[in-house]
Amino acid sequence: MTELRPPSAEETAHLTWAGEPGFFRPDYNRALSTVMPTVYELLGHAPDDRPTMARLLPQATPRRVSRVFLLCIDSFGFKEMAHGSRFPRLYEEYGSWVTSVFPSITSTALSSLYQGLPPARHGIAGHLIWKNFPGGIVDMLKMRVVGAKAPLDASGFDVNQWKREPGLLESAHSAHVPGMHLMPMQIVKSGLSTYSYGKTDMVGFAHPVEGFSKAAQMLADVPRGWVGLYLDMVDTLSHVITHDVPQFGLLVRYIEDCVYWLAANLPRDVARETLLVVIADHGQDSIREMLSLRGEPAEWLRAHTRALGFSGRVMHIYLRPGDAPRDVRRGLDALMGDRGRVFDFAQAATLVGTTPDDAWARESLGELVAVLHEGFCWDAYEMFKGPGPYGTRLVSQHGGMSRDEMFVPMLTVPLDVLARA
Repeated sequence: MTELRPPSAEETAHLTWAGEPGFFRPDYNRALSTVMPTVYELLGHAPDDRPTMARLLPQATPRRVSRVFLLCIDSFGFKEMAHGSRFPRLYEEYGSWVTSVFPSITSTALSSLYQGLPPARHGIAGHLIWKNFPGGIVDMLKMRVVGAKAPLDASGFDVNQWKREPGLLESAHSAHVPGMHLMPMQIVKSGLSTYSYGKTDMVGFAHPVEGFSKAAQMLADVPRGWVGLYLDMVDTLSHVITHDVPQFGLLVRYIEDCVYWLAANLPRDVARETLLVVIADHGQDSIREMLSLRGEPAEWLRAHTRALGFSGRVMHIYLRPGDAPRDVRRGLDALMGDRGRVFDFAQAATLVGTTPDDAWARESLGELVAVLHEGFCWDAYEMFKGPGPYGTRLVSQHGGMSRDEMFVPMLTVPLDVLARA
């Protein structure tokens, strides 16, 4: 396994939360929300009002290209990339890093990535969060009320009404920069995809090899623009097989082989004018201990709150009128001990890029937000607890503010470099 060089303590010191050395804030001048604006800038149409990563790209990365192949690998943090045989070597010359967002959960992070906006501006502040309409906790990945059998769009509700402002893929810039996005067949135009990808054409694939094959066709056919490919396979595996084991590298090397195949089989002039961008939405945090939500402190907490929502290792606490935040906080402290920290609304609101008096953020984030330290996870759903001795269990999770979750690697390398390898 190759040793990568993630951002140093000196580079990230300004992002450390005061009094919590293991917690890191997003840097919205160098976060996922800067990636798509950077892609547009590389293609010659930089949005005027959004930060980009252009000044921070490696010297070897070209500043103007005809096409971008944007490969988003869910949960592909530094520890996951280190299992590769080719990506880590590329990182030495073509690598940089960005921060995830808060919470570092897929629904929030992907929306920031593709819309070019922090969560406070795109409107998704977590995975399971409260929405005044329909008046309950909503799964923002499936766009479905928790416990309901059908998604909200089945009843005629347009989830895009929750958007705070149009994203980059819905702006005038998108008309000048054609884009197509590939994703697994089961999520095309369903759930979060209807919210995050704007006016982009969405194309499904049944298998990753099919996805890479379609991407190669698109890149050869489009004289200028970007082609995206989203893979969820690393996320799926890293939840149940820790990155600490060598077999994790089988999957990473498979993805590398697909990328190198694509580069080698493109027409030479297409490869020469196409930039590969590899990015992730967040990393993963290994679990040492699960915090049960079925004991006496958890029952007390449920009895003294309007609702609880979860974004992986983050808990959103929604209070009823008359509930005392101080009393609820004491219940949380009893439940968590030294395994996490409770943020009040004013503190949590700064993490999503908004202001403490924003009514939307209070509705979505909750009056209190509990974030667990590295190695701990809420046992909220009895996730991945299969019966028998070979049952599947949850071994990694994300959503929090640990170094492994918050900092993700980014590759920006011309495809002809890979084609010559």
